[in-house]
Parts: sequence; structure tokens; C-alpha cells
Amino acid sequence: MSNHKFSYENNIFSSLEEMTDILLHEANEQIILIDIGDMPNNGPVRNYIKWRLLHLQYYFKEQIPNEIRSTYNSLWSQLYRLEHQDEYRHPYLKQVMELLHA
Repeated sequence: MSNHKFSYENNIFSSLEEMTDILLHEANEQIILIDIGDMPNNGPVRNYIKWRLLHLQYYFKEQIPNEIRSTYNSLWSQLYRLEHQDEYRHPYLKQVMELLHA
């Protein structure tokens, strides 16, 4: 197995497990920094989390292993919570809501 198979940004990982641990840890760390006010709760900061989770989803072919599923799902839930606190709305949802209120 090639070392270059598991990479993210400029980082090369020795295994999928190592990459998974690091990306989940980084995503969790960002959520904590947002929650304690050390990072702003805005789109670019949340994208840091989102791209790590999506990268893992790509490697797992959308079949997240049971061993990490609860952590993975929890991080997505926290991300959605942060988006709601920032009153982020997906453009399509925003359009639908505007039509409902019209």
C-alpha cells in the first residue's frame, strides 16, 4: 500500500485509520474553539470542519465504519448546530422560506 494513498491537503498519512483519527480530532477541536469563542462562528471557519468530514466520507465511500460512526455523526450534528446559531440557511431553503412567508 502506498503512503500517498491517504492524504489531505499537504499531509500524507500512513493509514486510513491515522488520517481518520487526525481529521476527526481537528474537526472536533475547531468546534470547541468556536464554542468557547476563540474562533468566529462563520462560514469559512465551519468549512474547515465540513471539508474534513466530507474528505472522510469520500474515502469511506459513504459507508462510515461503525467504530467511528457515532463520533462522525456527532460532529455533523455539532456543525449543523453551529450553522443554526449563525442563522445560516442553504440558499434553496432560504428561497423556499421566503416564498412561504410571502
